[in-house]
Amino acid sequence: MGSLLTGFPPDSTGPARVLGAVLCGGQSRRFGSDKALADAGGRPLASWVVEALRQAGADPVVAVGGTAGVELGLPTVADRAPGEGPLAALATVLLWARSGLVVVAPCDLPLLRAEHVLLLIEAARQGGPAVAEIDGTPQPSLACWPASIGPAVQRLVAGGQRSWRAALDIGPWIGVVLPPEAMIDADTPASLAAAISHRSPPPHEGV
Repeated sequence: MGSLLTGFPPDSTGPARVLGAVLCGGQSRRFGSDKALADAGGRPLASWVVEALRQAGADPVVAVGGTAGVELGLPTVADRAPGEGPLAALATVLLWARSGLVVVAPCDLPLLRAEHVLLLIEAARQGGPAVAEIDGTPQPSLACWPASIGPAVQRLVAGGQRSWRAALDIGPWIGVVLPPEAMIDADTPASLAAAISHRSPPPHEGV
């Protein structure tokens, strides 16, 4: 079962640790229900993202905002500013983590793979943030962030910023080219069904 996390996690693993954060606090207006828990090939949609983060070595993996973490079996980091947009969610989890790297991903990426996440982590270890780039366009909702920039992100939020892209102005960042499927999101039940129909198992998942 998931649990609500209101304090900071233990810091015993040091600055090299990698945490995973699944963003579950959106309103899902176009989807019509909590899409983190939508049926995606017989399992909750967000579980595909959780699996990719865990297989890439993120530990722990937490839900940020919303209530889906309970059913997903994830600890939940309560959003510091519910309804204030994705930048506020980013500030929430970076301030919570305090140190190390945090891989942040939306809950609705059914085709995200561990190999995509690993590329972000490896780049961030060279001096991140490491941000997914799809067809030459940065996609900061899928990125690996040093927790140390949490206060800077929070200052942006306090100044009225809401967009992910504002975080890219904090300092240098690394673009990591990923295939388009890594960022195919499920905004509607139809788009989710289409994405799942194209999901083929990698070799280690069997046939």
